[in-house]
Amino acid sequence: MTWILNNIGSIVVALIIAAAVALIIINFVRKKKKGQSTCGCGCADCPMKGKCK
Repeated sequence: MTWILNNIGSIVVALIIAAAVALIIINFVRKKKKGQSTCGCGCADCPMKGKCK
């Protein structure tokens, strides 16, 4: 219990970062299932056109 109290700031920051990463991954998966681009731009001029979907 002492260790947790001594490191509570680091634990909270790590949990916030982990939650942000999880939300980003969930967003990418949802976009991929909908058939949308996950790179944030259109695929018309992309050199990888047709390979990422």
